[in-house]
Amino acid sequence: MLGRLGKDASSLLGVEITPPFIRLVRLHRHRGRYSVQAWALESLPATAMHNGWISDPEQVGMALLKAVRRSVGQGRRAAIALPGGLVIEKRVSMPADFDEHAIIENLPSEAAQFVPFAFEDAAIDFEVIGLDADDPQRQHVVVAVCHLALLDVLQASLESAGLQACVVEPDSHALRRAVHFDGAPDSLLLQVEADAVVFHEGGAGGVPLRREVPLHDQRDLAQALVSAVDNYLLASPGRRLPDQLLLSGAGVGDQHLPAQLKQRLGMGVHHVDPFKHLTLAPGLEARSLMAQAPSLAIACGLAMREGDRCLD
Repeated sequence: MLGRLGKDASSLLGVEITPPFIRLVRLHRHRGRYSVQAWALESLPATAMHNGWISDPEQVGMALLKAVRRSVGQGRRAAIALPGGLVIEKRVSMPADFDEHAIIENLPSEAAQFVPFAFEDAAIDFEVIGLDADDPQRQHVVVAVCHLALLDVLQASLESAGLQACVVEPDSHALRRAVHFDGAPDSLLLQVEADAVVFHEGGAGGVPLRREVPLHDQRDLAQALVSAVDNYLLASPGRRLPDQLLLSGAGVGDQHLPAQLKQRLGMGVHHVDPFKHLTLAPGLEARSLMAQAPSLAIACGLAMREGDRCLD
């Protein structure tokens, strides 16, 4: 969502721009199967980002260009993740006979109910989820909105690297796609980054649940995550405990972390591996890729994006 842009997904760059580095994955799709063509991590200067997003497009563009140069292939079409905390997603109800044009005409009035800034400053997209089970005369539509300024600095960064944004979507959607979240409904997915942990769960009606919690002290990361998980679960009394915990993000590289969390939480804990069902192109070093797999999950999920049409 936030950009339905590109139909030929045979070779698409998935790009996540999240401190401390840019993450890039290039996949090739053939007959419904994916192979990993290239991946890259490139450090971001501390001054390039502010409040989780781009503050210096030139610095981000230079880092992105370095990552792109290390990736094979000539394609410059990219799918980009936007931090879910910067996107507003709501499910709304519209008449079932509304086609795409009618939905677009009614988006301003629908979005005005939950967008805290002027509609002319908004980038907006939507996805039809399906008919209302209780009222077949209505359909559910998920609306996603972000501020145009976020996309302006992104566009400037991409131009510096010679890339074209064919998809921009919230990171939660890409992450769920990468880990096949729909096949593990009782899993709790954690994205651990430099200074925060983000909880991801599949929400009702096509709107993922996302909650970000600061990590102020990571000297004992396992204990910090145990406390964060306990507080998250306690915030929803009566909820069913997850069967397992899945770890993603740049902050979970320690191979001993799952065992430490399993012992303290009493549930299965595993690193996310978005590449477990994918083949590797000749020349790719599997051990290095597997070591970085949890941090590349969102970029991999972005590169799996299909069925879009590219805008000029």
